[in-house]
Amino acid sequence: MEKKILTLLICLTLVSSVYAQIPDKAFDLCNSLSGLWYDGETDKAIESSVELYRLYPPMFIDRIHNALAQHVEADSNQYTLKYLKQLYNRNNNEINGIIAPIYLWSRAVNSKDKPELESITKELNSLLGDSSNYEARTERYCLLIIKELVNKNSIDNKTTEELIRKSIRNIETYSFLVDIPTNQEESEKRAWNRYILACNYDCLYSKINNKEEYLRLASEYSPDLNDRLNKRGYAYDASLLNENTEEFGFKPKYFKYLSNANREKEALDLMSEVAFAKPSRKIIKFLQEYFVKSKVGGEFETYWENYIHKRGKAVPNVTIKFENEDLDFSQKTGSWIYIDVWGTWCRPCRKELPDLQSFYLANQESQNSNLKIYTFSVNSQNLSDFMSDNKYTFPVSEIDKKTNGLFEVSGYPTKILITPGGNYIKIPYGVDWKMYIKNYTLMN
Repeated sequence: MEKKILTLLICLTLVSSVYAQIPDKAFDLCNSLSGLWYDGETDKAIESSVELYRLYPPMFIDRIHNALAQHVEADSNQYTLKYLKQLYNRNNNEINGIIAPIYLWSRAVNSKDKPELESITKELNSLLGDSSNYEARTERYCLLIIKELVNKNSIDNKTTEELIRKSIRNIETYSFLVDIPTNQEESEKRAWNRYILACNYDCLYSKINNKEEYLRLASEYSPDLNDRLNKRGYAYDASLLNENTEEFGFKPKYFKYLSNANREKEALDLMSEVAFAKPSRKIIKFLQEYFVKSKVGGEFETYWENYIHKRGKAVPNVTIKFENEDLDFSQKTGSWIYIDVWGTWCRPCRKELPDLQSFYLANQESQNSNLKIYTFSVNSQNLSDFMSDNKYTFPVSEIDKKTNGLFEVSGYPTKILITPGGNYIKIPYGVDWKMYIKNYTLMN
C-alpha cells in the first residue's frame, strides 16, 4: 500500500500545471504499474503501459525512467528484463524509441555472455546517434551500460572513450547548458543535461585519463543553483550513477584536487562558489577554516562580503519613502539591507509574512546586527488595514511599476539583499531564505 501511495505522489509531481488535462484513468494506470512490475505480472504491465502511453506519454516516460530504472539492478527474478523485452517486441516505434536504452542496459546487467555484451556495445553506439535523446535518457543509460561492460571486462579503453565522447557531443548540442530557461520544464531538462555532461567528464577522468581538464569540466557542469532548485531533473540519475544525490556533483572532488595540489587560491574560489550557492552554516564554517588555512590574508568577514558584492548588481539610484524615514540608495549605509517584495494579493507572500515579522523583531532586538530590514508592497489593497489587522510592524512602502522594474522584480515574493557596498543579489525562491540571509551577512 505504501509503495502504491508513493508511486501516485511521484506521478502527481509530474503534472501540477496541467492536472486538468490528464485523464483520471492515466493516474490509475500510473499507480498500478510498480506493483505489476515488482510482482512479475508482465502481460498486465504491458497492457497498462501501452494504454498509459496512449493517454498521456509524459507520465509513461516518467514511470519508465524514474521508477522502473531504480529496479533494474536489484531485480534478481529478471521481471524487468522480461517486461522490457516483451514491450519492445510489440514493435511500437514510439514506445521503442523511449525504452530502447533502458532495455539495452537491462540486458547488459543480466548478461554474462561475451558475444552478447559485444553486441550490446555495438547497439549502444548506434543508439547514441548524432544528437541527444532526452525522452529516452540515452546518455544516462550509456554511462550505466559502460559501467556494466567495464565491470565485466567486456570493453576496452578506446571504445569506452569513443562512446563517452559521442555522448558528450550529443549533450553539448543542448542550448541551455549555460543560459537559464524561463520555465520549469525546460529548467528540469537543463538540470538533467548538465548533470549527465558532468558525469561523462568525470567518467573520462576516472576511467580514461586523469587530465585535470576533465575534472574541471565535471565540476563546472555540476548542479548550479538553478539546477538544484529543479533537482527532480537529475535526482534519479544521481541515485543510479553515483548512489547518492550529492547536491554539488563533482565540485568537492575538484576542490580536493586543487587543495592537494597546493593551489589554495583556486580551491578557495571554488569553495566560495559552493558556499554562495548554498550558504549553510556547515559550508560557511568550512569555507572560513579553509580561508585561514590558505593564508590569503585579511579578515574572512571582509573577504566574504566582497565576494558577495562582486556577484551582485549595482542598486538603483532611487529614494524610497517609508512612514518614518526615507531610504536613499544613493548613500552607502555601511550595513546590509534586506528587502522583501510582496503584495496582499499574493498567497505565497502572505504565508511567509508571519516568519518575516518574527525575523524582523529578532533582528530589532539584536545588539550586534548589521542588517536593516524593509519591505516593498506591490499593488496591495487596503495595505494599512492589512498591516494593522495582522499586527505587522516591519517597514513597508508601496512602490510603483517603475521602481519594481528597476529592481528587476518579475515574481512574488522577491527577496533582495543589498551589500554594504551597494550591490544587490536576489535570494532564490523556494530556499530557506533566513539561512541565506544569516550566512551571507554572517549574523550570529
